[in-house]
Amino acid sequence: MIEKKKLRIINATNRVISRVGIAGTTMRKIADEAGLSTGALYHHYKSKEEILYDAMDRSLSVSTRMAQETKQGKYNREEAIEQIGKDLKKRFNKIDENRIQFYLAQEAILGNEEILRKFGDKYQSWIGHVEELLQRIYEKQPTRYNKALASLLIGSIDGIVMQVLLRGNTVDIDDICEVYNQLLLEGIPALLDQWTE
Repeated sequence: MIEKKKLRIINATNRVISRVGIAGTTMRKIADEAGLSTGALYHHYKSKEEILYDAMDRSLSVSTRMAQETKQGKYNREEAIEQIGKDLKKRFNKIDENRIQFYLAQEAILGNEEILRKFGDKYQSWIGHVEELLQRIYEKQPTRYNKALASLLIGSIDGIVMQVLLRGNTVDIDDICEVYNQLLLEGIPALLDQWTE
């Protein structure tokens, strides 16, 4: 029941953000959109930033899902790489969720210690899941560089997302996804082979 209500709040938040932007989104507007009193809203979330973080976390935790599904044997290497490509393209098109991520990152950088801690924990989790995913997909023994590679892959996605949001990227998203796909198919295996020799 609590989870269902939180999902209702998050969906309402996303609708409000789509209409008035993040700065114009208030707890009152979220409560009204969700059909709740502000008291009920505060029962589940103590601040707008907490709702935004939960919304971002649910939407952008693809690496966690992929790592779990790969661990369960849902994908072989080719299927996993194909799914990563599909998820990557979806990520680049999640404009509202991406805005939320960078809004929260700004809040963390400007001194919101709670969000800073959450982001630090979340990035460690994302990096760990990508590192695990790489190990399972390529069936290679871990090296000292695997975590750095996972961090670089996540950072490249965040960088492209920022470029898209700032309208500074003139490269076709399909081309970016194709380059990323080739990196997964050929570049990373070559690197991993070199590191394990």
